[in-house]
Amino acid sequence: MPIIWRYLIGQFVKVSFTTVLGFIAILLTMRLDEIAHFASLGAPLRALTLFTFYQVFYILPIALPLSCLIASFTLFYKLSKSHELTAMRACGLSLKTILTPILFVAAFLSLANFWIISELSTYSHLQTNLLKNELKSVNPLLILHNRQLMRLKGFYFDSFGPSRTGEFASDVILAFPNKKEKRLNLLLAKRLSATSTTFYGDKISFISSPKNEKKSTQKNGFDTLLIENIGKTTNRVKDFAALLQGKTWKINNDYLQMPLLLIRAKKQKEELLQAKILKIAHSDVKKLKEQLSRSLSEITKRISIALAVFSFTLLGTSFGLFVTRQPKKYSLFITIALTTFYLLLFFIARGVDHHYLLASFFYLFPHLVIVVAATFRLSQVAKGR
Repeated sequence: MPIIWRYLIGQFVKVSFTTVLGFIAILLTMRLDEIAHFASLGAPLRALTLFTFYQVFYILPIALPLSCLIASFTLFYKLSKSHELTAMRACGLSLKTILTPILFVAAFLSLANFWIISELSTYSHLQTNLLKNELKSVNPLLILHNRQLMRLKGFYFDSFGPSRTGEFASDVILAFPNKKEKRLNLLLAKRLSATSTTFYGDKISFISSPKNEKKSTQKNGFDTLLIENIGKTTNRVKDFAALLQGKTWKINNDYLQMPLLLIRAKKQKEELLQAKILKIAHSDVKKLKEQLSRSLSEITKRISIALAVFSFTLLGTSFGLFVTRQPKKYSLFITIALTTFYLLLFFIARGVDHHYLLASFFYLFPHLVIVVAATFRLSQVAKGR
């Protein structure tokens, strides 16, 4: 490897690594609320350590492009200000030769970032939620306060009195489906509380609709209701949690590693084609199209984040160097503006992921703008302007 390559790559990697660690530390601090909430669920030290470690892979795919941007910008700013860049060019090295080792490393890091977001981030995301669900399954009151999970299971829960998540709830209403009888069961309680092993209830009323052998009453619009009033009850936590632990599983696209995501997209294409052949309801076809669009948009999102490492490095190198006696501030402003432009369109794309073409445009168009702007800037510098 040429000496100039070792020098440039060494400086670039050193600053990038340091910046990545800084971003991880800052963004971990921003996720302290979530880590503290997980610890409040009674997580053992091993589970808490794993949960915190998994947070790193949430941060890394975004931290790496920004770190490469900062590293490349500061490296070439330093080379220009110390006149090392001028000395290199005076020795016959072209800008292309000087930029090649940095862009080569950036291309390698882009591939690495694609692997991180497609394999490690998805795995850590899934494992994080599994850790949460494992702890919540120990305490049913934690499950009851998870409104999203209750909605997926068809449950309704509300507490109108004083309550503390995972410890107790008062003036409780809990409605849940009786799938066998196709009816709703209703539970009213003055107070529910739980320890690590035992579940307590005070002044409970339970209304259910048992199986009615006389079908004639059902035809007339009447149901048989069973009302039970219980002053105090004590049960094992596992027994009550079994009521709430349905087998409802929903694997989101961001939980799937790339091979599984491609399989899901292929299956969704086949289902959509079959639906069009069978001419099913328009609303069902529309739903299948949206599901397919979300899967394809997730693939494009991962490609966009991977490409960001290369495009941000190119942006930093092109606007970090200068050939005038004093650097112009507009170079820094343009760099910040283009970075903000990418991040803004990235978050917009996530909001319209049910429209694949529109989402793909928002994911990929900023890269085109950055490459064009950086190429134009380098051509101007090469001409001494």
